[in-house]
Amino acid sequence: MPTTYAFKYPKVGQIPGTRRALSILVPALLAATSLSAQTQQAGNNTSVDEVIVTATYLQRSAQDIAGTVSVVTDEEIRQTLSDSLADVVRYQPGLGMDTAARGGDEGFSIRGIGGNRVLTVIDGVRSTDMYAAGPSSYGKDGFEVDDLKAVEVIRGPASVLYGADALGGVVLLRTRDADDYLSAGQSIHADIRGSGSSDNNQRKLGATIAGQSGTIGSVLQLTRREFEEQDIKGPGSLNPQQGESRNLFWKTRWKATANQSLQLAVDASDRDIDTQLDNELGSSVSRSVGKDTTQRRRISLMHDWALQGTLADNISTRLHRQRTDADQQTEQTRISYAFVNPRNPASFRGSQAERFTSLEFNQDTVSGMIVASKRLSLINSNHDLVYGLSYERTDTERPRDRFDTELSTGAVSYAIPSYPMAPPEVFPNKTFPDTRTVRSGVFIQNEISLMDENLIVIPGLRYDRYQMDPRNDDLFTGTGDISDWGGFEISKFDENNVSYNLGAIYRINGRLSGFAQYAEGFRPPNFDEANQAFVNLGHGYATVPNPDLDAETSRGLEVGLRGTTNAGRFSVAVFDNRYDDFIESALVGMQDGIMLFQDSNVGKARIYGAEATYDWQLSSQLSWRNSLAWARGRDETNSNELNSVDPVTLVSGLRYQTSERWAIEGIATVVAAKTDVAADDQVTGDAYQVLDLIGHYNLSPSASIRFGVFNVFDTQYARWSRIRGLSADDSDAIADRQAPGTNARLAFNFSF
Repeated sequence: MPTTYAFKYPKVGQIPGTRRALSILVPALLAATSLSAQTQQAGNNTSVDEVIVTATYLQRSAQDIAGTVSVVTDEEIRQTLSDSLADVVRYQPGLGMDTAARGGDEGFSIRGIGGNRVLTVIDGVRSTDMYAAGPSSYGKDGFEVDDLKAVEVIRGPASVLYGADALGGVVLLRTRDADDYLSAGQSIHADIRGSGSSDNNQRKLGATIAGQSGTIGSVLQLTRREFEEQDIKGPGSLNPQQGESRNLFWKTRWKATANQSLQLAVDASDRDIDTQLDNELGSSVSRSVGKDTTQRRRISLMHDWALQGTLADNISTRLHRQRTDADQQTEQTRISYAFVNPRNPASFRGSQAERFTSLEFNQDTVSGMIVASKRLSLINSNHDLVYGLSYERTDTERPRDRFDTELSTGAVSYAIPSYPMAPPEVFPNKTFPDTRTVRSGVFIQNEISLMDENLIVIPGLRYDRYQMDPRNDDLFTGTGDISDWGGFEISKFDENNVSYNLGAIYRINGRLSGFAQYAEGFRPPNFDEANQAFVNLGHGYATVPNPDLDAETSRGLEVGLRGTTNAGRFSVAVFDNRYDDFIESALVGMQDGIMLFQDSNVGKARIYGAEATYDWQLSSQLSWRNSLAWARGRDETNSNELNSVDPVTLVSGLRYQTSERWAIEGIATVVAAKTDVAADDQVTGDAYQVLDLIGHYNLSPSASIRFGVFNVFDTQYARWSRIRGLSADDSDAIADRQAPGTNARLAFNFSF
């Protein structure tokens, strides 16, 4: 991520976060509104570009969505020199990316809800699930941002159109087509691009070739990155890393007839990271290195047909196959107790050994979807129907392996005790069974235009079936046999769910409209929450499955106002989201001295807040954009604050551009203090301000450079998502979660 700098307020406790952010934005909005009116009276015809979204399966202006959908275009991705999905949303208040040390980016957070409660899809294919187990974590960042045409984020529940796991929102990643590279009359395009970042010493090199020959258009793109661990401002430090990623992307579109087209896309991504695990060194471990690999392969076939038939005007059929294989390997030189001889007391001190550990997480997904749309005109009303059905099958497995090799004798042991004569954990094993999950659903949504299209009412309905079939094998039952500690058994799941939404847009006049939406979401229990079964006798605990788990559900209400002027647009929205039956792990009892932990429906939460945006084209050379997000969350089970909710955040960017040749923009991020936390002994967040400068210069029609200086004032700060939940006394962990100081990025692009 880019380096950013911030300076603290003189005294955080004396500057309430909400008041501070509003004191900046409100006068600015009032001034902007006043000046914008003057601009209109003067006949200024400059305008802010319209943003088109596809989140409803229909191309719509963002102004015509009954809810909030944030869109980051490919131009914005390039302008901000984004190298990761976390970079893509760093200027979007209310959105974020959770991160783990070895797992990378773990998934998006939307209005305080993240992880597997937010659905991420690329060209219609759901991403790999996030999985975390102690120090092992497997995230969702196996995507190359250079391949993306747009990132659309549905803020809030969205299960009617997207089904299971859209509890807190949906992130839609759309990849580029040949048309995105070719200008009118151009038949072939090729470019070479590269970049460098000082905050993690990243070097990127990529190449693209796109062409159109008759009815066939294709694009082939290759990208390679090398990187190191992230820099940190202050005394903290991260484990040294050396990483590399390689990505191949190919898409071909054939316009078979005037009304039909076929599209084939192939996406192959590989990432290798070597980590020197200095944090694991101690009296028993003298060497520890990690070797993490992730491979993702995707193939997608899409057919679009403008048939203009009785039941449908357009039909889109999508078939996908995606497999992700992740392996976190650790090699250690350490003291081992696997070779203790009860008849030799000296052996109780352990012996020097080489330990090899391999923890895998693999998912294979096959999916299909048919989406149809139909426009009808009935009595004094127009109807834009979108309906369809979907099927998705995912196979998940979690093999675990570990063995110790005694250095003095060469003996090998797969039975690993934690201390002398402790009951060993026997490898290889699995902590949950190989699981096949099937999600199928049918949905319909109707945009009903009334009152000369001044009122649009949007009801929607979806039926989902969720089936989960765990499959026992010897590797699972060897470690997962918990029959002696409660008699629990793994179970199949077969659940149904019906989701509803109802939205409305009312055009008050040609420039002002109001909107409201009620939406529902749900997330069924996944492979490990339902059927994790594991016993560690050495440490005296077991995790047990729960056949009675219910799906998590959410209900969201959002009301807002949108408007445009000759030179700008604005939006204001308030939302109230309620979440029921959160799945959390809890101690459920003791059996023969073994503590039993189980995932149960014990959580209930409410998150409410407000968001505002204002984009203003002050003149033909100067533009100004502002975004503000405020939210508050409560765990209604125990009346505690939700740490997952970000503090008040304002992002304000001023861009100056006199011609197509060059532009420069300053982007200020103002974050309020976070003083409301779940427990008194947890860390709170200081307020900070960060200024970034970005720009570009076109050396010629075929060559350009982009540059950025981030955290210009070299301020020490930590993003709330990086420190939340830490103990206030854990100064080392807090220091290791600080953001980088001043850093720079430089990118070039040469086309021919």
